[in-house]
Amino acid sequence: MKAVILAGGSGTRLWPLSSEEIPKQFLSFGKGGSLLEQTVRRFTGREVLVVGNEKYAPMIQEQLGSQAEVLIEPAVKSTAPAILLALKHLVERGTSKEEICIVCPSDHYFEKEEDFLHLLPAAEMGARGGAIVTFGITPTYPETGYGYIKTEEGEVKRFVEKPDLETATRLLEEGNYYWNGGIFVFQIGTLLKEFETHAPELFAWFQGQVAFEDLPTISIDHAIMEKTENILLIPYPSGWSDLGSWDRLEEALPKNGQGNFLSGAVEAIDTEGSMIFGDDIVTLGVKDLVVIKREGKVVICSKEHLHRLSETRSNLIKET
Repeated sequence: MKAVILAGGSGTRLWPLSSEEIPKQFLSFGKGGSLLEQTVRRFTGREVLVVGNEKYAPMIQEQLGSQAEVLIEPAVKSTAPAILLALKHLVERGTSKEEICIVCPSDHYFEKEEDFLHLLPAAEMGARGGAIVTFGITPTYPETGYGYIKTEEGEVKRFVEKPDLETATRLLEEGNYYWNGGIFVFQIGTLLKEFETHAPELFAWFQGQVAFEDLPTISIDHAIMEKTENILLIPYPSGWSDLGSWDRLEEALPKNGQGNFLSGAVEAIDTEGSMIFGDDIVTLGVKDLVVIKREGKVVICSKEHLHRLSETRSNLIKET
């Protein structure tokens, strides 16, 4: 099995902890190493190909060294072109189209990695049977940042890409929907046929007919997964998150006895329920705060106002 790890991302959703200069896949959240490093280690013993853009190439090389091969995108074009770029690279290097490949993001958090690893043999078996295998997470609230997959009697019936809140609420009420974990396992030849059928404008690049820079910017969900009838879903049994918002980050991070998550040289005195990131920070007698010291800026925010950080970021950009 070959592993393709997508290391793009703009870093805007967790500002100022992450940023366009340092997206969250390059940050550490208490498990040793960055999310990118954790993802690569998850596939120890397998050949790993990391796909990223030129802007982040130095950070990728600095964090990974020789642990993985790095493939730089000629242009940033979202996940479908990035995956096709990786497949073409593998095939041109002599990889058989019958080879099993797993594609996953570089910025996801697994509470119990062993659960994911135990499911890989079943996913590989499904892929050898000609399916595109994905992992489904049981939804616990109407999330608008994930795709949804509907199943009936164990079969995938429908794929819904990132719905609005009203639609997401309705899907939960209907039941039999899973969040799409954004991880796919397949035979290389199987996915190439799906590109040829459902995304011929992308497959034309694979055949050398157009330039990569001229491809549309489109996700693998829109290009393939919404259209194919060739999906197999494996339910995922434990905690998982794409850490795509402050709420999701807080849910995933491990806490100490006072309910705090501390990252860096932090002294938290009589401090409860807080997330603190950075060095040389002392807190005293506070509760339910988020404190971030990053790139010469210190941001202190009560948890109830975390939703305003995006607005604050936008205003600061306008001012500069």
